[in-house]
Amino acid sequence: MEMHPIIMKGEKVSLAILLKEDLPKSWEWFNERSTVQHLFNSAHFTLPEEEEEFYEDLKKNKEKTPTFAVIENESGKLVGIAGFNWINWQARWGEILYYLSPEEREKGYGTEIVRLLCEYAFVHLNLRKVWAKVHEDNAPSIRILEKNGFTLAGRLREHVWSDGQYLDELIYERFRRDSGGR
Repeated sequence: MEMHPIIMKGEKVSLAILLKEDLPKSWEWFNERSTVQHLFNSAHFTLPEEEEEFYEDLKKNKEKTPTFAVIENESGKLVGIAGFNWINWQARWGEILYYLSPEEREKGYGTEIVRLLCEYAFVHLNLRKVWAKVHEDNAPSIRILEKNGFTLAGRLREHVWSDGQYLDELIYERFRRDSGGR
């Protein structure tokens, strides 16, 4: 098992440097139907070469889209991917993204991942706001965001076509000032 340098340590999981060796697992989870239907739509998929391109882009643009391996603290095992879809440095906000291996869901990792991403955003990157998009049928992710102090900022009605139906896309946000941050 490859050693991942830890960036932020939580109780159960940590955010660590994403290694090239993580790409096959990341690609597998990203293309898992239960993951992709909540991130994009049920027809979305990526090819293995795209994961390589993603990693090359990440190396060149890590200040715009910091992305981390999510490591289970006890075992040191890669259990997910988390980071920022993009950061707007002028407005000082970042959109977060996270997904877990299907076997690692419902263990409290998601809540801790989002807490760590917010801490990274507010304390280390000096962002003033973090936000996320979530499909209306993704109750676990909505709970994770709300547990972390995110509030519903808007709804794009019938915005996503997935599994033969239109879904609303919800926009959640959290400001640093609303969480006692500096």
